[in-house]
Amino acid sequence: MLEVAGISVFYGSIQALWDVTFEVREGEIVTLLGSNGAGKSTAIKTSQGLIRPASGQVRFQDEAVGDLRAHEVVDRGLCLVPEERRLFPQMSIMENLELGAYPRRARVFRKQSLEWIFSLFPVLEKRRQQKAHTLSGGEQQMLAIGRGLMAKPVLLMMDEPSLGLAPLLVSELFKTIFEINLQGLAILLVEQNAEHALRLARRAYVMETGRVTREGLGRELLEDPYVRSAYLGM
Repeated sequence: MLEVAGISVFYGSIQALWDVTFEVREGEIVTLLGSNGAGKSTAIKTSQGLIRPASGQVRFQDEAVGDLRAHEVVDRGLCLVPEERRLFPQMSIMENLELGAYPRRARVFRKQSLEWIFSLFPVLEKRRQQKAHTLSGGEQQMLAIGRGLMAKPVLLMMDEPSLGLAPLLVSELFKTIFEINLQGLAILLVEQNAEHALRLARRAYVMETGRVTREGLGRELLEDPYVRSAYLGM
């Protein structure tokens, strides 16, 4: 579904990515694992069209999308739930969700999408008129994911969804991600919580200093001695 092939990215004169390659296949969960500054967020922002690569190519469903603007990529079914949620704080839960359904392909499914999101996150339905900035961190993450789902993606990218959440909420979050995937939605997960992410993922890539240094099945990387030492504290 998503093929990122040999992309290099610069911020001004500073190179952030070197020849990064990864892919996401239909219906699977793929994890990009790495520490802060490894280039994970840059990689998925480039996939979304928020950043232009200096070289390499991004293809989504067999179409080159590297020259498209971000909203045009969303229209094709690739959507990003950004790091730190990036909600519209003075708008209500319902207003944030409705904005998520702005893409043309999503509008006709607005009612069904809302019903699904409220089944995943009942608290959002109960507080639908509450302003986003008054929600807890966990509730804001629910809303950010819900807004992404309202765009009716076929591949949902999530950037550090567990960031700042309590351990119990992290476990619930990963259960929800698994439930979403069971509905046939492919997921690309950028995450520092290595154990949760690798247990959930079909396949995974390890990024370090702007390069992909390891790849394999999630369960294989979970047993990799280097990964266990560097990311699991074992």
